[in-house]
Amino acid sequence: MIRIENIIADFQAYTDNQVDCSPIQKAYVLVAKSQPYLKLFPNTDLQNSLEVAKILVDLKLDIQSIVSGLLHNVLLNGKISLDEIRDLMGVETANIVEGMHNILQVSDIPDEKERIAEKMRQMIFASSKDIRIIFVNLAARLVRIRLGKRFSNAKIREIANETLQTYAPIAERLGLSHIKTELEDLCFSYLNPKAFKEIDDFCNQNNLVHQSFLNRLHDELVELLPANQIEASVKVRIKHYYSIYLKAQRMGIEYDQLHDLLGVRIIVKNKDACYKVLGLISNDYRPVTESFKDYISFPKPNGYQSLHIDVYNRNGIGFDVQIRTEEMNIVAKRGVAAHWAYKENSNVPADSHENTSWLHDLSNSLDFASDSRESLEIFTRELYSDFVYVFTPKGKIIKLQSGAGVIDFAFAIHTELGHMCVGAKINGRNVSIKTKLKHGDKVEVHTSSNQSPSKDWLKYAVTSRALSNIRNHLRKEERQEAEKLGRELFAEQIAKLGKRLKDVLKSPELKKFLEKSGQNDLNAYYALLGYGKANISNIVRFFEPAPLKNRQVVKSPQKTTLTSAGRREGVRIAGIENMLVKYAQCCNPVKGDVIVGIVTQGQGVSIHLADCENVRARGFNPERLVDVEWIKSGSEKLPVRIRLRFDNLIKTNLQIMKILAGSKVVLVKNDLQLIDKTTEQDLTIKVDNIEQLDKILNKLNAITSVKAYRSTVQAEV
Repeated sequence: MIRIENIIADFQAYTDNQVDCSPIQKAYVLVAKSQPYLKLFPNTDLQNSLEVAKILVDLKLDIQSIVSGLLHNVLLNGKISLDEIRDLMGVETANIVEGMHNILQVSDIPDEKERIAEKMRQMIFASSKDIRIIFVNLAARLVRIRLGKRFSNAKIREIANETLQTYAPIAERLGLSHIKTELEDLCFSYLNPKAFKEIDDFCNQNNLVHQSFLNRLHDELVELLPANQIEASVKVRIKHYYSIYLKAQRMGIEYDQLHDLLGVRIIVKNKDACYKVLGLISNDYRPVTESFKDYISFPKPNGYQSLHIDVYNRNGIGFDVQIRTEEMNIVAKRGVAAHWAYKENSNVPADSHENTSWLHDLSNSLDFASDSRESLEIFTRELYSDFVYVFTPKGKIIKLQSGAGVIDFAFAIHTELGHMCVGAKINGRNVSIKTKLKHGDKVEVHTSSNQSPSKDWLKYAVTSRALSNIRNHLRKEERQEAEKLGRELFAEQIAKLGKRLKDVLKSPELKKFLEKSGQNDLNAYYALLGYGKANISNIVRFFEPAPLKNRQVVKSPQKTTLTSAGRREGVRIAGIENMLVKYAQCCNPVKGDVIVGIVTQGQGVSIHLADCENVRARGFNPERLVDVEWIKSGSEKLPVRIRLRFDNLIKTNLQIMKILAGSKVVLVKNDLQLIDKTTEQDLTIKVDNIEQLDKILNKLNAITSVKAYRSTVQAEV
């Protein structure tokens, strides 16, 4: 059991007793004071807070981090206020605790993907302002996952899944490999207990063999290195369970077929000795050259440096070798936290530190995300990527994700450079924007003031920064197009009412109309109209002349009485006079369709398509069927339903609305929903005849990704 005295003693040890420890004691008292009311970790809240603080002490973090670790969840019950923490512990600590509180509250979101995405967003946004929030968060999550057996199976699986998707990759990106390893193995044991037990049994059964080999390897290296005047320490290890599982799954082989289950770490005095040891290892063992990674010349974004290579001994047993200096080993153990110890400048924003600038970039990228799916995509791409190192014409090194190309490089230099990029010169050779970059490439970007990002760029870009900027630019363009289309539609409707647009724009009625539409800005309403999210008929109803609004007229769009030998403006019914007529709502016939009439007692004649499924299904008595035909002089617009399926790009929706606007149809209804990344849209429009409808459908189907067809429904006839 951890005691507060242990926390204080460990903190004093690495701060050389130069820092006042009283805030730690005060925080402990506050947690103890709130314990009877805390229920997040039943009956053990004080001990759990101490465990969180212990993890932070082991990372040798500053006093504010340790205190925040103790207080990380005290705001949840409302017993202690943020103002109280601010008064007792200072603004820095209060801000960290508040950041933690905001992240913990995200647990209330019921949808798992949205919850994970929102928690990740909150964590990245908060940590980009103060990276200590992410250290406290990781420590709290590690303590929580250690207590997994206290939760129900469903709850711990939910926690483990969230941890594996979010916390483990963040720990790795921060260079906290020991935290990442423990998180992964614990989550693995909860999410796939069967596979975990298989690996556990395999490792236990082969433990003697593995240890024997590692002992011999240790002895060989301890003899080899001093013999070549190299002072070094040698440590051997077995890979952790989750990494074994992933590699076996990826390669499709059994666990005993993995060649690098075992490993050795060699710690030397300086960088030159690292490369000398690499040469000795390559001479005495058989190296797998394609496995070699030089993280000394090209460090990871978190500052990690080491030489990595897989080798085989004379008996064909494989193992991996890591070679680094003592200083590199400290960074490997503590990652970015090595730069955030108890130093006075530990409150410098994260983006001012080279090894944490990615947090600031990731935060900006997430700011542009349109939904939880895109947020998770950005997050996953950023944290699970390897890296490539390239050079500017002046020799500056630029770190980019593996697979990055010319567009990514341009945006990494400057946003405007990315917007105007038309190509590049790589190592003196002109290339297109599609070209991928390799380690060591020297890149010079070519630009044009006439260039701007296009949808195709999304196929070539890889980095979050580039993709976010491209999507943001495209959204702005789409918004401008929507506003333009909406402006045209608005002006057209006002003109139809016989009003002058400039008079309407200056009238007090416009403000009332916008308020009724839920908009404060006319351009915002134009955009809604252009996107098809505002009903165009509302304009007519609101702005139509007063005499038209007030006159007493009974309207019925569906029913009309026929007179004079069954003649109506739209249809002629043979041998029937003074008959009530309605157009069937199941198939919505329009002028030019082959139609049939059905006599219904008390409801007159219902006009259907001749091949209407409802008519065929009912099997009507032939005596109820009457001959019906369209008359040439008919000019009435009739409603018809159209169903569309297309991608989820706003630009596609704008193209659809442009076609409808250009066809001079009346939009009656517009229902749109997103299902599994596909948009399904049901439109009801009024058209003149079947020829006009066919033209509209042909134009809609000419749009890439759009499938449009006439729709019918089951309905009474």
